[in-house]
Amino acid sequence: MSIKRWLLLISLLCILSSCGNDTALEPSHNENEAIDLKHISTSDQDTSQQYANRAKESLRKYPEITAVKAANTSKQLIVAIQVEQGKRFNLAGIRKQLKKEMNEKFPKLKVEVTTDKKIVIELEKLEEKLESKEMSKKSVEKRVKEIIELSKEQT
Repeated sequence: MSIKRWLLLISLLCILSSCGNDTALEPSHNENEAIDLKHISTSDQDTSQQYANRAKESLRKYPEITAVKAANTSKQLIVAIQVEQGKRFNLAGIRKQLKKEMNEKFPKLKVEVTTDKKIVIELEKLEEKLESKEMSKKSVEKRVKEIIELSKEQT
């Protein structure tokens, strides 16, 4: 009878030890090399994407993030991230934590953080146009505003 109890106790301990406490986002000390990260360099001061590039660099430390797309105007910053498949169950917590971090880093800007795939695609298109210097300051502001409105839509 005692052998059955020991086996039951050992199997119970094995099951409980495998259910460890894992946090949603823990920044690693090394940079995430697998992340899809593209810095936008524009020679035009009016369409400078320095805030977007800084946001991308600061989000590189999270191993859960697989891609970061961002764009900014003089007053707004929108960041879209893709999270690895296993961590998608906690998207709301991840989004909340990253938005708080971005608001602390960029207090003068209105920051939007999203995990929506359609926003990632739209920002990727915008980044390509900015890189090829096809956009003026006014058109960048208009497009960023449209993307932010699109991110707030309920689907």
